[in-house]
Amino acid sequence: MPATRKATSPGVTATHAARRIALAAVYFGPVVFLLATAVLVVGLWKGWNLGGVLYVAVAVLAALGAASGYVLQRRLHDISGALERAQRTSTVGLLTAGFAHEMKNALTVILGFAELSRTAAEKANTDAKVLRHLREVENETRRTVAQLQSFLSYSAGDRAPRIPRDVNELVRESLTMIRPMARMKELTVEETAGEPPRVNCDPFAVRQMLLNLLLNALDFARNRIVVTTSRSPDGQAEVIVADDGPGVPPQDRQRIFQRFITTRAGGNGLGLTTSREIAEAHGGSLTLLDSSPGATFSVRLPAAAAQQPVNRPA
Repeated sequence: MPATRKATSPGVTATHAARRIALAAVYFGPVVFLLATAVLVVGLWKGWNLGGVLYVAVAVLAALGAASGYVLQRRLHDISGALERAQRTSTVGLLTAGFAHEMKNALTVILGFAELSRTAAEKANTDAKVLRHLREVENETRRTVAQLQSFLSYSAGDRAPRIPRDVNELVRESLTMIRPMARMKELTVEETAGEPPRVNCDPFAVRQMLLNLLLNALDFARNRIVVTTSRSPDGQAEVIVADDGPGVPPQDRQRIFQRFITTRAGGNGLGLTTSREIAEAHGGSLTLLDSSPGATFSVRLPAAAAQQPVNRPA
C-alpha cells in the first residue's frame, strides 16, 4: 500500500514537536541526577581517591540535575497549556478558512441573482427607490465576496500588495458596513475626519481591523460611537474609535489583546488580537487609551513615505 501523507497544520506539527522536546527535557534532569549520584556512591564504596574538589563537583552536579528536573517538571504543565492553546488557534484558523470558502461560494450565487434582478427591474421601469435598493444589495454582495476572497488569500499566506490608500476613505468604507446595525441599536455614529497621511497597506486587512474595532464599540456603546482621524504628533496616520460604554476594567486592560480573552458574553476573544496583529504587520500599533467613561482605542499606521515593508510571520 502506498504511503499516505496525513493532513495536518503547522500549528499541530509544532505542538507535537515541542511537546516531545519538553518531555525529553523533563527526563534529562533526573537522568543527570541519577548518574552523578551513582558516580558519587560508587566512588565512596570503592574508596576511589577522587579528591575533595571532584567530590564537591559531583555533588553539585547531582544537585543541579535534581533541581533542573524539578523545575522542568513544574514547567511542563505550563508548556502543555500553551501548546494546547496554539493547537486550538490553528484549528480555529482552518475551520474559519473553510467556512469563508463556503460563504464565498454561496454569496457568488446570490450575487448572480442580484444582478439578474437589477437588470430585470431596469427593463421593467421599476420604481427608482426599488432600483436603488437592488443596486445596494448587488454592490454590498460584490464587496463581501471580494473581502472573503482577500481573507482566503491572506489565510493561505499570500501577501497582498501594499498600495497607498486614503485613511479617511478606508474609515468611511468600514463605517458604511456598521451604520445599519447602529441604527437598529439606536446609536449615534459621529465621524470627525482630519488630515491623516496616506498609508501603504493591504486595504482588506486594514478594513477588517477597523471593522473589528467598530463592532467592538457597537457591542458596548450606550448612546454613541465617535471615530476620529488625524495626523499624530510623530507624523503617523491615527484613527481613534471611542464609545460611551462601561469601559475596560483595570484588571482586564493588559489581557484584552490576548487570544481567546473576552469581556463580552458570546465573544470569541479574537477581534482585538487580530486587529493588533494587522496593525503591527503594517509597522503600526493598536493601543487602549485611558478614557472615562467608555473605551477608546487608537490605531497608528506609518505614513506611506516613511513606511517600511514588514514581513508577516509565517
